Amino acid sequence: MKYLINTHRYFYFFLLFGFLHSNSNAQSLLNKHYLSDDIENLVGSNPDQALKIAQYLLSKTNTSNQEKAKVNYLISKAYFIKGDYSSALNFLYEEKSYEDYLTEEEKINIKIGKIVLLRELTLDKQAKNILNKLENNLKNIPNSQLKLYSEALIALEKARFLLKENKAEKGLSLLKEQESISNKILKSNAVLELNYLITLGQLFFKQKDLAEAQKYFESAITLANNQSNGDIYSKIEAIQGLADVYFAKKDHQKVISLDNEAMGYAKILDNLFVQVKIIQQQNPSYLALNDMANYKVANARFFEVQTETEAQEQEAINSAYNLISDEYSEEYEDDKSNYLHIIYIVSGFFLVVILICVFFWQKIVQRKKGLDVIINYIEITRSNLIGSFSITDKKNEPRKNVILKETEEHILNKLKRFESSKRFINKDISLAVLAGQLDSNTKYLSEIINTHYNVNFNTYINKLRINYIIEKLKTDPNFINYKISYLAENCGFSSHSSFATVFKSITGISPVKFIELLNQEKENTLLEE
Repeated sequence: MKYLINTHRYFYFFLLFGFLHSNSNAQSLLNKHYLSDDIENLVGSNPDQALKIAQYLLSKTNTSNQEKAKVNYLISKAYFIKGDYSSALNFLYEEKSYEDYLTEEEKINIKIGKIVLLRELTLDKQAKNILNKLENNLKNIPNSQLKLYSEALIALEKARFLLKENKAEKGLSLLKEQESISNKILKSNAVLELNYLITLGQLFFKQKDLAEAQKYFESAITLANNQSNGDIYSKIEAIQGLADVYFAKKDHQKVISLDNEAMGYAKILDNLFVQVKIIQQQNPSYLALNDMANYKVANARFFEVQTETEAQEQEAINSAYNLISDEYSEEYEDDKSNYLHIIYIVSGFFLVVILICVFFWQKIVQRKKGLDVIINYIEITRSNLIGSFSITDKKNEPRKNVILKETEEHILNKLKRFESSKRFINKDISLAVLAGQLDSNTKYLSEIINTHYNVNFNTYINKLRINYIIEKLKTDPNFINYKISYLAENCGFSSHSSFATVFKSITGISPVKFIELLNQEKENTLLEE
């Protein structure tokens, strides 16, 4: 009897222990499920907090591979939103370790994430390769909601590439063709709908359809405000799009207001790349409003942040190169059946690497050169060309030749009259010729120009000529249509090449680019009228 009682006691004890253990496991799974949802909801509005929760989940020993795969993808999104592209790429490419545990939708989202990141780093060729593979795999997906979702994502990314390539009309046509498919998906996917609205706004803006662009950007902002999880990154993109519209309308006060709002969000995300873009967008409006105080503050911040973003960008490009190289190497390792075929693949790989390096270098150079094109264009006026000729006091500096003050002032006055004339466009002008015209000698004239204008004689004449031709281009519509060789001859240069070289050295942009900017300004003015 006692034996039976003890048996029953042990039975109930193990039953209770099993129940409590099962309940504990269930609660643990439930908690992890809620934490994953928290990460997803926080990624767009508070990426730092999302990363903390994600790292906690990954540190748990009982986290399944399925959960790790999902968390890694969310971590990559958080890093992308923060502007840490290198870390984002590392987590995206790490997902190949969990490929067997990913759903088809998750695999598609990871590929789209890679495309977006590589395009942001101007690695368009590599991004398009992934996009093409993704499109080719569509045939393997049965007709379902997932296929419609994939087609909508692919159409959106294609439109974004067309936008980047200045093929806005094709981009709009593509999204129009996909409209019936996309609308079915957009109704159930607010994130995708938000990106569609922003892209449509950007395409219409590229087409100079300001009314349509404004409509889509404002719709995107409204949708972002109504989202419970608050996609701040996309909201910034929509606000910047709307600011572009108001800049085209020359409502510079509105541009500054919108960019200040966007900057507030960018600081929450701690994304320096976005902050740089906002400053670049805001500075021309400060200049247009002659708000030099805020312009100087913003410009100082720009140069402060630019160095850091360039370093981060280079690091991300190096990471992309290494990750892509590793991925290629793994693909090559999978096909070793034919030795000659392997040699061919390896040779091709090294050729691709060289092309990628050249491509990276060209894109980085182009990007750096393009950062200040608009600002340089705005600043190309008489004040920054001839203003640098302001007479400076050099009394305390030793002189090579002792020139009487009266003689010096007499020569300076004659130089001012010379600048007001057009004699500097004479091809035969030289230091000796000008000295003769001013009743002086070459030593006196050279020293006065060096002392008071801080340039040598050749630079002095070149600046006068470039300023002259810029004024002609701005004031005489016929000059915009003349050939560069004619412009060179008109302002006193002996050749097209020397004119182009001097023009770029003084203004920072080529004469062709300058004329292109003038034409763009003219088109915008006509559009607004």
